[in-house]
Amino acid sequence: MATAALILNALTVVLGSFQYGHHIGELNSPQKVITTCPEPSEPPSALSSAGFEAVLPVLEKDGSLPTCIPMTNVEWSVLVATLTLGGLIGSLFVGSRLANQLGRRGALMVNNVPLVLGSLAMGMASSYGAMILGRFLIGIGCGAVTVIVPMYLAEISPAELRGTLGVMNQLGIVVGILFSQVLGLYYSTETQWRTILLAGAGLAVVQVFALPFCQESPRYLALQSGGAAKAKRSLQILRGRQDVAKEIRDWTRQDERAIVAEEEGSLGANPLLSDASDPLLVDGAGISGDDSTISATHGSGGLSVAEFVTMPRYRRPLIVLTLVQLSQQLSGINGVIFYSTAIMSQILPSSGAMITVYISIVNVIMTLIAAYVMDKAGRRTLLMGSAVAMGCSSFLLAWSLNYEIPKLSAFSIIAFVATYAIGLGPIPFLIIPEVVDTVAVASASAYALSVNWTTNFIVSVMFLKLQEWWGGNVFYVFFVILGLLTVAINRIIPETRGKTVEEVARSWQPSHRH
Repeated sequence: MATAALILNALTVVLGSFQYGHHIGELNSPQKVITTCPEPSEPPSALSSAGFEAVLPVLEKDGSLPTCIPMTNVEWSVLVATLTLGGLIGSLFVGSRLANQLGRRGALMVNNVPLVLGSLAMGMASSYGAMILGRFLIGIGCGAVTVIVPMYLAEISPAELRGTLGVMNQLGIVVGILFSQVLGLYYSTETQWRTILLAGAGLAVVQVFALPFCQESPRYLALQSGGAAKAKRSLQILRGRQDVAKEIRDWTRQDERAIVAEEEGSLGANPLLSDASDPLLVDGAGISGDDSTISATHGSGGLSVAEFVTMPRYRRPLIVLTLVQLSQQLSGINGVIFYSTAIMSQILPSSGAMITVYISIVNVIMTLIAAYVMDKAGRRTLLMGSAVAMGCSSFLLAWSLNYEIPKLSAFSIIAFVATYAIGLGPIPFLIIPEVVDTVAVASASAYALSVNWTTNFIVSVMFLKLQEWWGGNVFYVFFVILGLLTVAINRIIPETRGKTVEEVARSWQPSHRH
């Protein structure tokens, strides 16, 4: 049952996801007004030509900030993609470390520092270099958010609400995107575009003041030395009842049994798990006796990313997480989200920005539907259905762009985003704590999201240039990729709905996959 405390804690933490969504969409609508400048009456100075504008402010003659910052399409693509470069650093080196050292709540508190500084740097920027620096700082904060928020939601969720609460991370992202698109609709002018960028600092400050009223993750507290009493008290507040001892005992037992199941899979102790016909289950030899329990080896600090990647017991979860993260980004979704206004303005010049808002509204509605069905339909089923539907939408979008059919293009791009929201959007985030035990979840999240951000960076940098070269044909490429990913998902991804980590680990054996 969802208590008021549980909902308020989840909403406060999801403000981090909301910020991430805002920063995804903040540069979409104002692209033209930011980058298009009147011809200068004087030639650029040698200082500016040498690139020193990256560190020195370039102001108007009256001392005010410039109304535009000229950029080529390539420079704009690099600016947009810098978010993902910072995200890679944040997810791999910041999020998991902060979450393990400061706790999930403390990590989010500290993580608002780069989000505030980055938003201020971009909103007050007078040069391209300052925009890049701000975007990179924001990326670091967003990268950490993508690790910490899904982890926290999973750790406070009762079993029957794990999928619904897990989707709140994605819901926060898409509502944040909608927020930025609405701001863009009204503030994409020469004098007001900075308001869109500065809004991120305000969102971060709101979360800083709200987080002290949240509970720390009880599962994190339970892992700390002497933290059992704190974990119990935190869980009592979240559940609205006193009798929580059994739930805490179940966590420990599930994690211990999951370790045994994972070790059996990698050692081939179960004859069904050592089936040589499954290429994902071979070459998994060699867990030493020293690795028999996580608590003995790693204490409360959790695993490092290197340990997670190299331990044989985590080899199959590693493959699953890699596939779902690649699937999300190689679908082409961020090419659409980042550049939807530019894409639609080519065929509907007067309606491009408004269609972008419609896309975001549909995204929110479909994510709400996903929250309803997530604990009713299987994760694997939703992933496959989402990939197939996105592939069909991508094919129609390519065809309609090539033959200049505006209404079909608008329908296809909205359908593309809508079908993403029911599967490939939320599940790659919420599945992480469903396939690894509590001690490994921070490092597993860091690894998974580093794959996500790396692929996101590649797609973001290449998309606009590929569209210039190939036009609508770029979406045929995503159609083919989505077809291949559907086959891989069907072959590799297990069903995790309603299962403990132990049960998922047992299901790696081919005869139990369904």
